[in-house]
Amino acid sequence: MGKKLFAILTAVFMLCGCAAEMDAPQGEKTIEQCTKPVELRVAALSEVWSTAQYYYGYWNQMPEDFDWDEKYQEFLPRVMNAETDDEYVDAMREFVALLHDGHTSFIPASEYQLNKAYLPFDLEDLDGRLFLKAASRDYEVPLGSELLEVENQPALDYILENFEKYVPVLTEPAHEIETIDQFLKDEKGKEITLKWLTPQGEIVDSKVSYETSSSVYVNQLKTLSLSDKKHLLKSSPYFVCELNEDLVYLEISTFRGENYNLYYEQVMPILNQYQGVIIDIRNNTGGNSRNVEAVLQSFTELPLPVEYNFESQFISTLVPFGNEDNPIFYDGNEKNRIAKQMLDHQYYGLNESIESYLTHVDESLYANERSDVPFIMNKPVIVLTSSQTGSAGDTFASLAKEIENFTLMGLTTHGVTGNNCPVSLADGSLYSLTVDNIYGADKQPIWNHGVQPDIEMWTTPEDLLNGEDTVLNAAIETLQRQIKERTGE
Repeated sequence: MGKKLFAILTAVFMLCGCAAEMDAPQGEKTIEQCTKPVELRVAALSEVWSTAQYYYGYWNQMPEDFDWDEKYQEFLPRVMNAETDDEYVDAMREFVALLHDGHTSFIPASEYQLNKAYLPFDLEDLDGRLFLKAASRDYEVPLGSELLEVENQPALDYILENFEKYVPVLTEPAHEIETIDQFLKDEKGKEITLKWLTPQGEIVDSKVSYETSSSVYVNQLKTLSLSDKKHLLKSSPYFVCELNEDLVYLEISTFRGENYNLYYEQVMPILNQYQGVIIDIRNNTGGNSRNVEAVLQSFTELPLPVEYNFESQFISTLVPFGNEDNPIFYDGNEKNRIAKQMLDHQYYGLNESIESYLTHVDESLYANERSDVPFIMNKPVIVLTSSQTGSAGDTFASLAKEIENFTLMGLTTHGVTGNNCPVSLADGSLYSLTVDNIYGADKQPIWNHGVQPDIEMWTTPEDLLNGEDTVLNAAIETLQRQIKERTGE
């Protein structure tokens, strides 16, 4: 980095002022088609590069041959020469995805005029097989049909080849499922050919365009609503219903906010009346770890297992880059000292790698004290997880897996943990960045690994068609068996 990159940036910004008129015929001026001028786009790219360089919490887990400076130089001409907002935004989305951080995404400024639209349907990924789960009113392919091909290629191959570059998370199945979501939105008017296998066994070929303005569809496969069960509480983020006289179901939609008092006062007294509990966090993307601790501690007399958190330091301004050899930027102040330490990848105050440190860590330094809860519910619990279970949801799954009376069932969690900080960019856009590094109670990384369930369980195609919840049904059977083993009945 240093002088070489400074020289590059200096040249870039000297060019920025005339970029809109370069290569125009004599007497004519080209019109800048992008909403924001080139200098703001370059500044935004540079801010992503610099803040990640100094404050990203997971550099130690990136490949050793990954060169962030080289990637910056690769994307710089794409950002400068983008002719439309779509070209610029796609380049930025691809650039931030290189960090492979599930918390990181590029959110373009609202002023950008993006020529994007949705396909007239939605897909469900069932272990690599893609099924039509929702569609607009006039889409003629039957719901429940399996997508076999896109553009004469196997469907999943086509989707991964063209869209995974925009998806940062590497955990499976989260990476695959998010790539499919990217496929559903593309250039407005773009037409693709598809091949479907209907539930009746017929092959249907179709052409479809990206035309719809939203992803809200009229026709949808029915889903299990638990409307036939006895509802006991519906107070966000908690939904509680009775499954049978022995089992109770608790869905926690989010860990955001401060909801532990609501859990203590209203949820716990209900759960305590039953012999077994199913906690559903399949759609929980995270939030406040205090809420996580409140729920878990209510089921165990012991202090909670620990995660190992290695904090980075984040300053949400463009930090001067450089070192003692580059006096143009370096003036020896505290901010520069911290920046240099982070540039040397000494983020965590350790004199060795985290992996080495964890082999001999003094665990008492991280031990939790037992949190106060109104009472303890000594009963079996099954936690339902999915690829959408992320951040504090990952934490919940990681800790629950180490508690004796908990069983995880479903899919591997998202694999994204650590405090993430929003960064405002010069062009009015935003991106977020994870600034610390968390290892699970098993001392293994959660980042791009997720938490694997004790029992992996996918929805079956038959249950998708019939509106049955494969995972919940299996959890009920497993929990009833666990209760019998406990009681000896």
